[in-house]
Amino acid sequence: MELAICMVVFCLVVFLVAALFKSFSHHDLYQKRLASVLDGNNADKSPTKPYRLPFKVVLKKISGLFASRSLREKIQAQLISAGIPLKAEEYISLCVVFILVLPLILYLLSNNLWMAIISLICGTFLPQVYVQHEKDGRLHTFNQQLGDALVVMANALRAGFGFQQAMDTVRREMPAPIATEFTWTLREMNLGFSNEEALLNMGKRLNSQDLDMIITAIIIQRQVGGNLAEILDNISQTIRERAKIKQEIKILTAQGKLSGLVIGFLPVVLIAVMLMINPQYFYVMLNDSRGIAVLAAAGVAEVLGIVIIRKIIDINL
Repeated sequence: MELAICMVVFCLVVFLVAALFKSFSHHDLYQKRLASVLDGNNADKSPTKPYRLPFKVVLKKISGLFASRSLREKIQAQLISAGIPLKAEEYISLCVVFILVLPLILYLLSNNLWMAIISLICGTFLPQVYVQHEKDGRLHTFNQQLGDALVVMANALRAGFGFQQAMDTVRREMPAPIATEFTWTLREMNLGFSNEEALLNMGKRLNSQDLDMIITAIIIQRQVGGNLAEILDNISQTIRERAKIKQEIKILTAQGKLSGLVIGFLPVVLIAVMLMINPQYFYVMLNDSRGIAVLAAAGVAEVLGIVIIRKIIDINL
């Protein structure tokens, strides 16, 4: 066990030294300038500052050691969709702390290997669960605001405003997250994106079925013509009815979801608590072949129960 701890500490020190070395190196700056020249882009007239904030640079280099550029871009897109004000480098650095540093500290303080293992498992999965929870909650709030936003846009169009002015009215009069997304979309339009491209980018960020229906209707209207205010009113009515049905389904399936959560997590939590408080009490199940068979059967039954409950309460509209 001491050898494993020494190896973990050695790896952390190596990664930290490598990140510090890369943070004070100008190799990335030279590569960036070379790439801009090869792409035919004009270099900035203002000289790039060679000295940046060390803390942010170290975070960026540490995240680069544990995640590729494509993975960082994917994580950044998820953070933006969830409305979490973190950069991908900061999120990855926090995950590294939760996965590597925190279990080691807990083991050194408590001398309990199972506590360190449980902390490592929680640090691996809980950040992604939190991001997904925030993303789903933000999407739900956005979908609830869509109906009112369409009414505001339709009234603005009837008053003689243009399409971008109608979106700006929504941005000024409605709260986040829809105001934030419309602000981002308007900024893209002002930077030179076409209305279709900016709307499609918003659809990719949010991945909302209701928003995709609205974007499709707007693009078709701009191609073939028609009364956009009337179209938005009809879509608003459809979205309101769908939201009402979804809310009724959510109420009717709340008990099944709660039952699934209790059935799924209660045994796992009890096992984790026993391993942290008194590991010897649970070792009987691990040292006997019959105990291992019981645990395997319980795990299979647990998974089957979760799958069946999810199939029952999963209703697609």
